[in-house]
Amino acid sequence: MKTRALMLLAGVGLAAGLLWLDQNRGGPASMLSRCNLLLSRGEAPAADVLILGSSRSGTALDPIALEKMLAPASSGGPKVERIALPHNPLRANYALLENYVANRGAPKVLVLEIMFMSRRSVDLLAQRQLTILPEHYIFRRDINLLTFEQLLTLPAVAMPFTEDEGWISQWRMRLRGAVLRAGALTYQFLRNPAEQWDIADCGRDEWTREPVWPPDFAFSFGDYEPAAPLPALIDILETEIAAHAAARELKTWQTESPGIKRYAYDFEAPYRRGELAFLDSILRLAGEHGAKVVLLPMPTYGHKPGAKDLRALRRFLPEHAQLFNVYAQIRGNFDTLWHDDGHIEIYPTGALTTALVAKRLVDGGLVDGEPVDGEPVDGGAVNRGRPATRHD
Repeated sequence: MKTRALMLLAGVGLAAGLLWLDQNRGGPASMLSRCNLLLSRGEAPAADVLILGSSRSGTALDPIALEKMLAPASSGGPKVERIALPHNPLRANYALLENYVANRGAPKVLVLEIMFMSRRSVDLLAQRQLTILPEHYIFRRDINLLTFEQLLTLPAVAMPFTEDEGWISQWRMRLRGAVLRAGALTYQFLRNPAEQWDIADCGRDEWTREPVWPPDFAFSFGDYEPAAPLPALIDILETEIAAHAAARELKTWQTESPGIKRYAYDFEAPYRRGELAFLDSILRLAGEHGAKVVLLPMPTYGHKPGAKDLRALRRFLPEHAQLFNVYAQIRGNFDTLWHDDGHIEIYPTGALTTALVAKRLVDGGLVDGEPVDGEPVDGGAVNRGRPATRHD
């Protein structure tokens, strides 16, 4: 009887310890993951503008530069924050946003990257000699970022690919996610029991780099100082980009991969239903808390989404959400200014995409202040005194 009582107490103690770790730490992820997780769990008031996405948002949108660009055209100097992790799909971003809203409140504006991942998408990436299995591409990070409750209640979080699974498969993957998270938390605790997770430990390097990245690639984070107010800044950057592009050639991946030249969203295809369910959940969560949403389609392989996909997405959006196809706003050919097949170069292209988003926020009345260049252009095309020939 005594042995049973001791075993019961040990089990209760283990469960209580795992729940504490679940709420106060993540698994054995990188400092970049840890800092982004802590940002979603912080105690400070919510930012005015929250950028949520993957590494594509990390290179294309600099939160500090965005603050500086918005300051002259808005009152109070809006606070901008960014949660952007490599390979982060909608399922993880939804859970991080849920944490953010519960702990800090809702931002006034959510800038949300749209970069769906499906079995087809991951298999294509796996063909490019990735060192991890397709199933783990978006799964391993999820179990380190999310809580037991989220893994058990959101089947598409617990499952790498959730579209038409039966209930047995759903519960099997829910339990698998919970067991793996318990193992990750235990490993991280045993490795360093006294370790403290504090957002004050997140310096510039921790916010901008994964240790495995090459030296010439990192998230932009305060590297850029705007040379002029909007919209003149956009013209300056487009001129610089044209000069850069003229002297450069396409990269190997752009010339040797004809089979994957276009990233199709295929919103109406069956395997997208699970992703659209998560997008709908994000939009509803934002709407319930009064947040406006700007969706940025950021496809992989350095190519823009098609008009059919954009029309389908636009029909899907509620009143408080709008679509801004930021890459389509860039004049000229910037195909040579990609770091790899998923990320634009931080400068000058990342500075330009940040400036374009800043102008959209001001022109759309999403931050305090008057439009910097007259009335907003319908559909988001940036009007700087030229005919509006580009479209979302």
